[in-house]
Order: sequence, then structure tokens, then C-alpha cells
Amino acid sequence: MQRLSNFFRPRDPLARSPQPPALICRPVLRQEIEPSLRMILDNESGPASDEMILEFLALAVQRNIDVNQIWIATVADAASPAETILWALLPVVSPGRTMLLFTPSQLPATILDQPPQMVIGTLCDAICQHWAARGVHLAQLLIDPQHTQLRDAYVACGFDVLADLLYLSRSPAESSPPPPISLPKDMELLNYCPARHGLFASAIAGSYQQSLDCPGLNGRRDIEDVLAGHRATGQFDPSLWYVLTERSEPRGVLILSPTPYSDSLELVYLGLTPEARGRGLGAMLLELALWQVRRAGKRQISLAVDSRNVPALKLYYRHGLKRIASRTALIRDLRMQRTEPAVSAAVR
Repeated sequence: MQRLSNFFRPRDPLARSPQPPALICRPVLRQEIEPSLRMILDNESGPASDEMILEFLALAVQRNIDVNQIWIATVADAASPAETILWALLPVVSPGRTMLLFTPSQLPATILDQPPQMVIGTLCDAICQHWAARGVHLAQLLIDPQHTQLRDAYVACGFDVLADLLYLSRSPAESSPPPPISLPKDMELLNYCPARHGLFASAIAGSYQQSLDCPGLNGRRDIEDVLAGHRATGQFDPSLWYVLTERSEPRGVLILSPTPYSDSLELVYLGLTPEARGRGLGAMLLELALWQVRRAGKRQISLAVDSRNVPALKLYYRHGLKRIASRTALIRDLRMQRTEPAVSAAVR
């Protein structure tokens, strides 16, 4: 098999060029996908290896990620018709009018003898304008917290730091018994069905009140977009969606989702309205989630939580979940267009 690396031939974009190179931001061409992925999947050791690319392509097939959607910032000069890739981003658009941008992790000191955010900002603007015109409202990035310069570069490009997310996981005991669901008087625990869609929407909206979990998102998304995003996470199973009511009024939500091609059940969302907090109901819902891991034939439960949400962290740590990773989440509202481009560029 021809080596994947044979597709990529780096060169100096400024070498012997009589004119300043023109920056071009555009969707990737087929032959540029592999070198773009090498850049996006890079690490401290350099561009991604063949093995890393093949692993990501397998994941992309499983998760319906279209690598043809990569955008690149390139330069060309009069001396050569070829273009050199300076930066690459892979937007993954999801239901709920959001998109996640896969970004390189290694930030060069300069690009075209300018601060890197100049080129990165122009590419971000092009992608965001493209998808804003197609109904996407929010762009998101997840960056290693140690990569502070990369974070700052994206902040300079119009992104806001939303939260430091902690990723937690636990493998429940093999003999986990069914949870002793003893609901307080006048309370019910109901599964999702179309007739209860509005009840779930009200419960989620109510749980955002005075919430410590990514409060920067409050008011930025329509509740129907939130529900669409939750439904698209993993594999939708209405028997794993619960709404807690008290005298028919929504008090809390638990949403679980099997992760495709894995042995994990994701806790997508757990939230309580202000009236339900401090009553042990969060622990009850989490114990139900842990039992569902075994019932679904999975080996572990996983979730992400805002590092500032101390009450939730205490609950999760008390039930044996352990921190496995962290990421800084950044967000950009595409309905608020930047008034000035980062640099002059051709966008096609």
C-alpha cells in the first residue's frame, strides 16, 4: 500500500517569492485531506502518523464525521501554482445548530511572519460565515488546558472561554443491585415519549436556573436545539431518558446514551430545578444511572462536568467517579459576526 505520507510535500511558502503570498481560505480538496489531517491530529512529536490518521478515519466512519468538510488556510505565489497549507480545521455540524471544530494542538510562533491568530482568525471567520449562512448558531472548540497560547489565539479570533470541563468515568461493580427507587410522596419518574416532550423541555429549562454547569450557555440556545443535541448524542434510547416530576411539575432530568462501538454509557445530562436541590434527588438519579450501565451490558459510565460545579463534583466523586481527562471549552456565537477580518484574504 502506498504510504499515506507520500501525498504531502511541504515547501517554504515565502521562498524566492517576489510578491507577498496571498492567503486563501477554502474547503479542502481530496488530495489535501491527508496532509490536513496530519496537521489537525498533531501532537508534541509533530504531525500525526499514518496509524493515527487511520484510527481517526475509522472513528470518523463510526461517528459520521465527514473529513471532506475540512477547511484550510493556504498561500500561493506567482512562482508556483501549488499552495501550502498553513492551518486546517475540521467542522463537525450537529443537530441543535452547533458545530465542533477539530483544531491542531501545536501553535507555531509565527505564520507568514505574523502572529498565528491572524491566519487562524481569517480561517475561523470564513468557516463561521459559511455555516452561519446555513443555520448554525454556535461554534465550539475543546483544547487541552495546558495549551494556553492556542487558547489565547482563539480568544483573539472571537471565541469565549466557556468552561474547563472535567471528564469523569467509573466502572460499576459486577453485582450492582437494582437501585432502591423510593420516590418521595407526589413524585414520579417517567420515561421519554413524544407526548412528554414538552415536559422534558420544561424540566431542562428549569434546571438551568442558578445552574453552575456552563452558565455561559444560558440564553444562547433554544431549548428545542438543546433537546436535539442531546438526542443526537450517542444512540437515542427513550428508555434511558427520565424526567422527575412532583405533583405533575418538572423537577429534574436524567439523560443517558449508549456510546456507539464502545463499552460505555454516557451520562449526557443530569439536572435539577432549584426546588429539587438539596433533597438527595441527584444522588438517587445518579444511582439509577450507575445501575443502567450494568443493565445495558456496558462496562463504564462517563460524563463531562464544569470544573466550577462543586456540588456536582462532590456528588460524582462520592459515587466513585474518577477524573480521566480535562479540556477547555470555547464557544463563538455565529449570530454575532465580527466587524473586522483578522487579515485580508481571498475566500472561495
